Amino acid sequence: MRNRTIARELALQALYQLDLRGDEIIDEINTFCKKSAEKDDVYQFAMSLINGCRSHIREIDENISGVTEHWELRRMAVIDKNILRLGVYELLYRSDIPPKVSINEAIELAKKFSTKNSGTFVNGILDKIYTQGGNGKLKGNPHASILRDVLEIDYGDSDLHVHTTYSDGTMTPEEVVDETIRLGVSTIAITDHDTIDGIAIAYRYGKGKKINIIPGIEFSSYLSPSEIHILGYFIDVENHFLQRVIKQSREDRVNRIYAMVEKLRKLQVDIDPQDIFTLAGKGSPGRMHVAEILWKHGHCDTIIESFFKYIGDNKPAYVPKKTLTPQQAIELIIDTGGVPVLAHPGLTKRDNVIEDLVRYGLQGIEVYYPSHTPQAVEKYLRIAKKHNLAITGGSDFHGERKMNNPIAKVTIPGDLVCTLREKRPS
Repeated sequence: MRNRTIARELALQALYQLDLRGDEIIDEINTFCKKSAEKDDVYQFAMSLINGCRSHIREIDENISGVTEHWELRRMAVIDKNILRLGVYELLYRSDIPPKVSINEAIELAKKFSTKNSGTFVNGILDKIYTQGGNGKLKGNPHASILRDVLEIDYGDSDLHVHTTYSDGTMTPEEVVDETIRLGVSTIAITDHDTIDGIAIAYRYGKGKKINIIPGIEFSSYLSPSEIHILGYFIDVENHFLQRVIKQSREDRVNRIYAMVEKLRKLQVDIDPQDIFTLAGKGSPGRMHVAEILWKHGHCDTIIESFFKYIGDNKPAYVPKKTLTPQQAIELIIDTGGVPVLAHPGLTKRDNVIEDLVRYGLQGIEVYYPSHTPQAVEKYLRIAKKHNLAITGGSDFHGERKMNNPIAKVTIPGDLVCTLREKRPS
């Protein structure tokens, strides 16, 4: 692989993270590029692209918006948007790079990091921008295409990891639908923890509105020494066996709350379990509710600190939830006609078990996630390719309990959703 191609890949990963997490991580990005680049000229070129895009971001975005009449920039998948930004920066601000090289490199980035149709999408937009710039040399490019092909994608801009008040989110299903539509997102997946109660409500409320809702769930499975979360998509919510497991899971969750409260009391942290159940309401009571009560009662300065100090994996008040093993969760999702996906592997940090999960029937992996670093994204893309896993992504939206993760903080294009759907058992 050519040095500049390697540098462009590093720059894309960096721009993706800067888009999600903000300019305050630029020092982290600099360190990432320096460590990842085997040669100094690779590092220098990558950083020149990153800094150039950041310096001209407003003009670059205006140029992209100017040629995408029916495809708003804010509705684009984050990865595609930053491939375009990189390409436009080279076209408009780098006279040392031939335009054809810039466009072809952007197409290759799209093919590697996004979907099969993203290369076509990227080529069409960059071709228009270059043509409108007055040169027009690329009109005869055999890869030229029209935007219409991309606009025909079924699902559009999609956030496949959204929680409601029926688990540990702070927005009702109706509020989630309204917020999704307000943001211009085409598709969401309701993936409440160990429950499907919010899905039907969201469906009824969203009927006739400009939104697609994918029925989903996030199972908390246990494999010593900690939990592994398995997302299920396109599940049959009327499956009787699924409903029985969910009922058992709720009972286990209630018992788990009592066990955590008892452990906390032994640590001289006294809270009332009823406060937790009241906070959870109709939702599945879980650690997020415990954390909020700990915070409200002054035992921690933040909700997140409650996890680090008391109830996170292997912390002194942690109690595992053992209703399902990962294998049982995967098999259950498949039995309901759904597609099992490993949730936020960068958080779980159990990469050593992925091959086992694939043998059990795992069909996808959540590559794009708010806290995944550029290195993590690259790693999980490789793993997905190795095991022929569908690539998914989402914000892990919880409302006010995760203020930094709004709906659509992470989205994926419709092609990835279609690929995910094709993984359903026949």
